Amino acid sequence: MARRKTLITGAAGGMGRACARLFGNTSDLVLADVAAPSLERFTEELRGDGFTVIGAHAGDLGDAALLAALTADLAGTEGFNVVHTAGLSPALAGARPIMEVNLIATVKLLDALEPILRAGTAAVMIASSAGHLMPHIPATLALLDAPLAADFLDNIRAVYEKMGDGSDYSNAGISYSLSKLAVHRLAETRALTWGPRGARITTISPGMILTPMGRKEVATPGGKAMQDAAPIGRPGVAADIAMAAHFLCSDAASFITGCDLKVDGGSIAAFRHRAAPASGA
Repeated sequence: MARRKTLITGAAGGMGRACARLFGNTSDLVLADVAAPSLERFTEELRGDGFTVIGAHAGDLGDAALLAALTADLAGTEGFNVVHTAGLSPALAGARPIMEVNLIATVKLLDALEPILRAGTAAVMIASSAGHLMPHIPATLALLDAPLAADFLDNIRAVYEKMGDGSDYSNAGISYSLSKLAVHRLAETRALTWGPRGARITTISPGMILTPMGRKEVATPGGKAMQDAAPIGRPGVAADIAMAAHFLCSDAASFITGCDLKVDGGSIAAFRHRAAPASGA
C-alpha cells in the first residue's frame, strides 16, 4: 500500500526532529534543513531506526532548485502533509534574515506547493505566540501581506525601527513578531484558495519550547518572561508541538483550516488578562 508522504522543513532542529519521528511512524518522509551535516546525520539515524526517508535536501528554502526537489519528492496522486518548522529567532539572527527566512521563504514554499496540491493535503506552519502580541495596524498588515514585493524589506525595516528602540536586538525581536503575525495571516488567506481543492492549512503558535533555539531565547529577558507567564507551570517541549501538528494533519481535524492553534501553556492568555484592568476599576 502507498503510504502518505510528509515534508518536514527544519528537520534537523528540535521541533523538526520530534515531528519527523512522530509522522514517520505512518508516513514516508521528505526532509529539508539548511544545515547539511546535521540533516545527513539525522537522516542516517532515522533510516537506521527503520523509518523511510525518500528524500533529504539541504539548502535555503528560498532557493528554486531546492523547492523543485521537494515538490518532486511529494509528487503522486495522494494528499500529503507539510510541517514547516524552519525559522530563525532573535537570539540567532538579525532583523533582515529573520524576515527573509520566517516570511519570504515561507511564501515561496507555499507558492511551490500550490501546483501540486491534492485533496487531503494538510499543511501546518510553525508561527509563534509573539505574533499575537503585535498590534494590527492596517498599513503594516498591507506590507506583510505582500512580502515578495521588491521594496518589502526596506519598507518593513522602517516599521520595526519606528516601533523599536534602535538596538539590533530590539529590531530583531520586532521583526520576528511581525514575521509570525504575517504567517498567521498566510494561513487565513491561503485557506480560501486551498479549501476548494480539498487542502487545509493551519498554524501553530508555540510558547517557550525547550529546543536548542528555544533555550537561547529563554536566556533573554523576553523569553524568560514568556516562559514564566505560562500558567500551566512548565515550559513546553518539542513533543508538544509534534503532537499538535499531527492532530492538525489528521482526519480528526478535517474541518479545521485557516486558523492558529496556541500551544503556549496559556502564556498569551496570561499576558492579556493579567495586564488588563480589573472589571469595574
